[in-house]
Parts: sequence; structure tokens; C-alpha cells
Amino acid sequence: MYRTVTLLLASLMTTAGAQAADAAGVISSADDAMNRAKDQVIEWDVVNQEPGKKDPKTMHFTSSVMGQKTLTEFSAPADLKGTRVLVLSREQMYIYLPQFSKVRRVAQHTTQQGFMGTTFSFDDMNTSRFGDIYSGSVKAENGKEVTLELSPLSPDTAPYAKAEVVFDTEMGHPLSMKYFNEDGKHVKTETRSDYECQDDVCLAGVIRMEDHTREGAWTELRRTAWQLNTGVDADVFTTRNLQRGD
Repeated sequence: MYRTVTLLLASLMTTAGAQAADAAGVISSADDAMNRAKDQVIEWDVVNQEPGKKDPKTMHFTSSVMGQKTLTEFSAPADLKGTRVLVLSREQMYIYLPQFSKVRRVAQHTTQQGFMGTTFSFDDMNTSRFGDIYSGSVKAENGKEVTLELSPLSPDTAPYAKAEVVFDTEMGHPLSMKYFNEDGKHVKTETRSDYECQDDVCLAGVIRMEDHTREGAWTELRRTAWQLNTGVDADVFTTRNLQRGD
């Protein structure tokens, strides 16, 4: 009897270890897939629906991306034109507001607030590596899709208390993400669809975020143009460039 129980426990521990390794591998593969490009220039149309409003608000911005560094510039609507957001890391974000002609650092305690009035937060817009924030365990597998339950490596730096993410294991990218707060409430759902690939780099064509804490609130980013490995100058990602003349 003792031998049987010992073998059973050893089997369970081996299975759990293999599952943890698989989860870590999925996260590592996703981080690699999402950061494989040397640089990217992406144009997005933004459709933002606020609760109680009949018609959604539309915006347009262009993002230059190099690793985890991003420069986003709005060209529409008129009241946002020239607004620029620079991300050097998840801890270093800056915004340039043309009406004030000043650069302001985005305070760390405000990064969960809405990004330019959308259902995406600053953190949502600038999370490009899951492994820097979360550890995971396998929750379900279905063909080439695997669902991981992600837990924060540190509650001080993770934007959510828990996340459930469905990954396409062939492409390496996330397909859907459910985000939960510290009370276990499902607060947001993000989906990424209409992927296009250039060589071994893939990018979603539509990214949608629904905010379940505000009934009827959602935002869609709809890709309108995409250039890959264009040789973006590293000086683009500086506060000096953020203050350039309009």
C-alpha cells in the first residue's frame, strides 16, 4: 500500500512539473513571437464606444515599435492631433500634449487608467512580454490552442490579479484574454483576430477590448497599414524627439 501511494504521488508530481514546463514554454514562445521584429510601423483606426453614447468616437494613430519601446502619434480627431505617447518600458511612459507644448511623465499609479479615453489602459497598450509579469499553469488544451491561467510574479507590477489567456501554439500569439481583479471579478476581455504574417512575424488586424465594469464600453483597434523592419532610428524613442515641432 505504501509503495502504491508513493508511486501515485511521484506520478502526480511529475505530471504537475511537466505542465508547469509546458506553460513556461508557451509563455516564452509568445514573448518571442510578439517581439521578433526588429522594428514596426503600424497605423490603427480606433473605434471607441462609451456607455450611453449612440455613436462611437473614432481616432487614428501611428505607432513606431522597437522591442518594448513605442512611439504613438495621433493624427485624428482634431483635438488629439499631435498628441504623442512614448513608452520606454512599462515603468517609463511619457505623453506630449500639443496644447501645452510640454512632456509629462505618466505616473505609475495611473497606468491602469484609460488610454486616451479608451477601454485599453496604458498597461494594456504596453504589455508585450507576459513572462515579465506573470507565471502560468495550463488550464485547457484544444488542438493548437492552449489556455493558460496567469498569476502575477509581483502584485505591485502586474496590472491584473489573474488572467486567462488562449494562445495559438503554432503562431505563438494570444487570441483572447480574460482579466480579473483581486476580488476574482472578470473585469475585461481582450480579443485579437485577423492575424497577418510577414515572414515569421505576425500581427493582429483587429484588437478589441470590452470593459465589463462599464456596461456597453468597448474599443477596437483596426489595423490599416503595417511596415516591418524599416530601419526606424533609435533616436525616435527619446523625450527629445517627443518635443519636436509640430
